[in-house]
This record gives sequence, C-alpha cells and structure tokens, in this order.
Amino acid sequence: MPRPDLDDLLRRGLTRGDPLADALAEEVAAHPASRRAFTTGLERGLAAVPDAAPAMRDLLADMERVATSVDGDVLDGAARASWTIPFAAHALDVGAGALLRSYAPPDPAAVLVATGQLTEQATRRLLDTARWLNAASLPGGLRVGRPGYVETGRVRLLHAVVRRAVRRRDPGGPLPLHQVDVARTWLDFTLVTPDCDEALGLGLSAEEQNRLYTYWRHLGALLGVDPELLRGVVDRRTAVDLDRRIEALTGPPSADSRALTAAGLGALTEGLSDASGVPRRVAGPVVAVVARAMHGPRVADALGVPRYGPAHHLVPVVAAVLRRRRRRLRQRPAAWQAAVAANIEQGRRFVEEGELPAPELPRLPRPRAVVGALVTRAR
Repeated sequence: MPRPDLDDLLRRGLTRGDPLADALAEEVAAHPASRRAFTTGLERGLAAVPDAAPAMRDLLADMERVATSVDGDVLDGAARASWTIPFAAHALDVGAGALLRSYAPPDPAAVLVATGQLTEQATRRLLDTARWLNAASLPGGLRVGRPGYVETGRVRLLHAVVRRAVRRRDPGGPLPLHQVDVARTWLDFTLVTPDCDEALGLGLSAEEQNRLYTYWRHLGALLGVDPELLRGVVDRRTAVDLDRRIEALTGPPSADSRALTAAGLGALTEGLSDASGVPRRVAGPVVAVVARAMHGPRVADALGVPRYGPAHHLVPVVAAVLRRRRRRLRQRPAAWQAAVAANIEQGRRFVEEGELPAPELPRLPRPRAVVGALVTRAR
C-alpha cells in the first residue's frame, strides 16, 4: 500500500538525482577511459577493475549488492510475465505506447527537443529502448555480468551524464531526470505497457501483473530509482495511484511533448512500412489509430496523436478477437508455454543479433468473427 509520506518523497525527488551514478559521471567527464572500465566492471564484476576510482567502485558494489539481493524465482520466474505477450506486439506497446507516454512530462520533453534531429533521435531511442528492455527482461538477464544487467548499468550512467550536461548548460534550471522522472519512466513499462496490451486484446492476468511488479521493483533499484518510491507498488491499483501523484507534480504535455510525439509516430510509421511493406500512407494511420486506442482520447489528444475518423472502431473489434484467441491458448498449457518460450527465444535473438524483427499486423478477423466480437461487447 502507498504510504502517507509518498507525496513528501515525490516532492523531494524533484531535486534528487542518483548520487552514486552522478559521482561516476563526474569521473567519466574527467577521465573518459573510465567509461570502458565501468563496462568491464559490469561484464566481469568489481574484482575485474581493481584500480577503479572510488565513484566507480561504489556504484559497481551497490549494483552487485542489489543484483544478488533477490532469489532465482524473481530473476528467472517473474521475468517470464512480460513474455506472455507476442514479441512483435512490443513494437506497439513499447513504441506507440510506453515511448509516446514518456514524452508527456514537459521538462524531460524540453531536454529531448533541445538535442535536435527529432525524427532521427526518435528512431534511435526506439531501437535503444527495445534493446535494453529485451535484455533486461530475459529470464536471468539481470544476474551480474548478463546483458540485461550490463545494459541497465550503462543506461543508469547515461542518465547521470545527461543530468551533468544539462546542469552545466543551465545551472539554475530544474534538475533533469530526477527521481520523479525516472519513477515515471518505470511506470511507462510497468503500468502503461500492460494497459496498452490490454487495449490490444493481449492483457496479462492479475498474477502475471503482480509478478511483473515484483521483477520491476528489482530492476528499478538497479536503475537507480529510490526503492522507497516503489515499495508500495505491488499491483495495478497501487501503480495507478503513484502515476496520478506523479502526473500532478510534473504537469500536462507541452508543445515539446507534441513535437516528440509527432517524431515518434513518424519513426514508427517508417519502421512499420520498411519492415512489412505496408505503404506509408497506410502505415501512418494504422500507427496513429492503434496509439489512440492504447492511450485513450484524453492522453492521445494531449500528445497530439491525430484522429482518423471511424477507423478507431476497428481496434476494439480486432482486440476482442485476439483476446478470445489468447484465452483459448491459455486453456492449453503445453501450447501456452511453447508460445512463451518462442517469445523469449525471439527476444534473445534480438539481444544477441541486434535485428528487430518485422512487426506483425494482426490478421483482420473474418466477418463472422467481427459479428461475434460485436455481440460479445454489447452484452
């Protein structure tokens, strides 16, 4: 349950970064070669860098402490919850879901817009996020030295490097990527992504959601999120409570948020078209319609996701058909476990080979299925 002091923690979080990673960012700025040494420490352990500077030693020691503080059921079993979703669907729930939602807070959006090259940056962010997320979500991926652990450490340092650069450029401005920002990013993957999957007919069970939160509380600690902020988030209800409190502090989407959203939609449209052969004039509306269905009209309008007339009526119908198929698959344990294993294997290949497979558009249901889905929804 969220604690009464949660709002106080969040308010203090607006001015708090990640002290261990921030200290290492200073070390990297003074001695650039130490970045490579940090990666060596992530891959091979603290003992592999005996001459590490104190800042590097402190961060590596803390990450190893966190990584070994949970049992194998969390590292291996709880990680499987997200892999009940077909691998190709993550191009939508992460790309058009979590990534677009991450553009909503105005301050982080301003930092990203200031980098320029919005469309190019959006494509890179999508691929980098997908690579890290898959590595961090693979069963066992957060054990010391495994790819998910290594990439999580590198992301944590990257956040600190960005904080340092922005503060040096604007010493009197707000702290970028503070604790509230990273907690909201955490929610993008633990609340927004599963909600987007539900809208597509690919929802998790309550037990799977709860296991996902167990796993991501551990992952959040490795990322440098204050564990006290996440301690009470054990299910969707408590996640929604935290999300609402954070939204009240960060404010509504800005013009920068909408510029980033447009760039993100453009990158997704280009990726879908290139990978599937769907013409861009078709891929663009498909991405926008799915994004609106996942986020709902209030958030979609605030982010500037365009509307495409009555096309949005098709998504709930397709989702109803997919939901029915998913329910039937769950009733066949051997087939269900085989599907989960196949999803994990696709994720593993992506992490190892770096090639994002073509997103699969769901096959449109036959007229009989459409009628059945509409009748089911009307009951």
